[in-house]
Amino acid sequence: DLRTNADGNIADCDSPGIEKRNGGRKMKTRNGKNASRRRSTGRSFEKVLHSDCSSATASLSDDSSTSSITQPPIRHTKPQHEKLKSTKCKRKRTPKKSGKKKATTTVVEVEKLTEEEKAQYVGLDCEMVGTGQYGETSALARVSIVNWDGDVIFDTFVKVEEEVTDYRTFVSGVRETDVESGMDFDECQERVKEILHGKTIVGHALKNDFYALNLTHPWHQIRDTARYDPFMKKSKTCEKLLPKKLKVLAKDKLGMIIQEDGKEHCSVEDATAAMELYKKARRKWEIAVEWKMNKTAEIVTLQVEEAHEFYSSEENPED
Repeated sequence: DLRTNADGNIADCDSPGIEKRNGGRKMKTRNGKNASRRRSTGRSFEKVLHSDCSSATASLSDDSSTSSITQPPIRHTKPQHEKLKSTKCKRKRTPKKSGKKKATTTVVEVEKLTEEEKAQYVGLDCEMVGTGQYGETSALARVSIVNWDGDVIFDTFVKVEEEVTDYRTFVSGVRETDVESGMDFDECQERVKEILHGKTIVGHALKNDFYALNLTHPWHQIRDTARYDPFMKKSKTCEKLLPKKLKVLAKDKLGMIIQEDGKEHCSVEDATAAMELYKKARRKWEIAVEWKMNKTAEIVTLQVEEAHEFYSSEENPED
């Protein structure tokens, strides 16, 4: 029988060749060498078991590490709506450029017209001076007329019969010497009337120019860039359209710089700018004018028919 002693050694109590402890004293048996061999054999057996266990655990860990390397990575699939969101392209925002945009001259694409058709259009602009106590009343001081290509047809200063109290030189560019050496008003009026007869007149705020010239012109032959709806702006207080300044239209639509702050205006330059604006919008503008003319003709025809029925009923009254 194998029993374990107090020191943890395995011993055969019945065999005579093993040490025995009795009251703390060692007792040597006859076969002492055989006992030591047995002890060493037991210890080596335990070492072998321990080494086998450690090697087995090491091999298991190696297998687990190799298996983790060779196994493909686990892919976590996203829901379809998340995939769609992730695949959307994001637009890159470009930084805004600081500073004001420089006005650049743009080429106006116009319809090809014959020389006869071009001759039907003229550009008109006038400059005024102030009369009266505070210079509030406007009087004609300069008239400029250009053709389709912007060439000057007529340009003259005009004498003012009343006393000029404000020459408005910073805007009009008119000086006292210009007015004194100018053309008489009646002569200027006749010359302008001859040039404008039968022509389509292009200009900006032509109502003021006709008032200063004391002239009238058929409405269907007037192309006023201050009254053309696409060139106007909406009022902030109501739905009414308001005219834009000529220099604003010239800069926005044409890239032209006119009537600069601190500089005198030029009536030839203003008439040319108005003509270029008309060229840019000519096709749509003429369609709108044609529609108005047809509508006006329908109204006039209806009024004539109603008047004819009224007078015929008076001549032949019913009993």
